[in-house]
Amino acid sequence: MEDSTESSPALKAFTLLETIAAMDHAPTLAELTETANLPKPTLHRWLTMLEGAELVRRLPDGRRYELAARATALAFAILSNNPGSTQRHQILQRVARDLGESCNLTVLQGSEVMYLDRVEAAAPLRVAFQKGSRVPAHCSASGKIFLAMMPGAKRARLLGGLSLERHTANTLTEREALDAELGRVRRQGYAFDDEEYLSGLFCIAVPILDRTGRDCLAALALQAPVVRLSRENAAERLPALRSAAEALATTLT
Repeated sequence: MEDSTESSPALKAFTLLETIAAMDHAPTLAELTETANLPKPTLHRWLTMLEGAELVRRLPDGRRYELAARATALAFAILSNNPGSTQRHQILQRVARDLGESCNLTVLQGSEVMYLDRVEAAAPLRVAFQKGSRVPAHCSASGKIFLAMMPGAKRARLLGGLSLERHTANTLTEREALDAELGRVRRQGYAFDDEEYLSGLFCIAVPILDRTGRDCLAALALQAPVVRLSRENAAERLPALRSAAEALATTLT
């Protein structure tokens, strides 16, 4: 990133936000100085401005920076309203119709999973979440996908600041048990929520990957009452979910 007089202040700030968002960990000022190719005083000035605008925040150690809630809310609004949103909704409609259950498209916002879009099933016994709903990452299928696929250091920082709140008898509230579960998710490429957030509700989620196949952009989840979806039959839905995830990836990259 160049500190040229031809760049407007708004463009410089946006470029710095892009730089922070693209890094796989919360960077220090020194790391940003090297990556952005800016003098430290200049970069510090821009970071202070972004902090004041509540777009960037410093971690408790005072050395590292990450995007703040206002920046992630902006990203959510852009994803919800860009030209690909209609195509994404049509893909969700198709997979919900084919599988006969409700489908969610989710993104990670802080320690919570946010519903970017949702299509309800026509079947009875539905659970009515809405676009914009949030659920905790540690006890949702999509949340486990995001946690399992993020870099280890970032996952450790995020989980280190979380209280693993119990929502049902099945919620994983011990860090060791959650780490073991996330290891399984990484190996198998999908995650379950087996009545861990709401009693009587089962969910299976798969990642939506970028062009490299390494970074998780979003997650696609199928959700139904346990009388219709369970560990015994959820894997049967995987081929359709993975195919839809690949289609959704083209609308997000």
